[in-house]
Amino acid sequence: MKRFQMTALILILALNLSGCMANPYKSGVKALENKEYEEAAEKFSEAVKKDKNTADAYRGLGIALWETKDYEGAKDALEHALKAGTEKTGTIYNLLGNCELKLGNAKEAAQYFETGLKEKDLSDELRQEMRFNTIVAYEQMGDTETAKSLLAEYISEYPDDEDAAKEAEFLETR
Repeated sequence: MKRFQMTALILILALNLSGCMANPYKSGVKALENKEYEEAAEKFSEAVKKDKNTADAYRGLGIALWETKDYEGAKDALEHALKAGTEKTGTIYNLLGNCELKLGNAKEAAQYFETGLKEKDLSDELRQEMRFNTIVAYEQMGDTETAKSLLAEYISEYPDDEDAAKEAEFLETR
């Protein structure tokens, strides 16, 4: 009986310690992978507070908040991620640009897209998306001449893009 009590006590102690020692960053990644965005945001916030994988925790927090349509929070988290030293990628700059577009800050959006387009890690799909988003940003700024110029270059490279064709029709009326 005494042996059982000691084993149970050790097991309870081990479970408590492992729960306290769990890395919230890893829990956030798992929640993000499972599309549990609110849970992921909580875990990444906890990781930031505990200074666990801070830069990447901010990046994860930004992605989770983007998915919950908290564009201001996502933007802030992603900017903190960059300041904290997370890897600068086209994906992060694209997310930042899209946050700025959603928040009505077209000039800042264009700057993020243009910065992101200089990154070397871009897939063809991401490069295309960011180029189109840059056109949208210039259009929203009211700079139709730059938008038209960028769109002409874009269409010459992506002639089958139906959204670009619609955008060209729209810009012709401006």
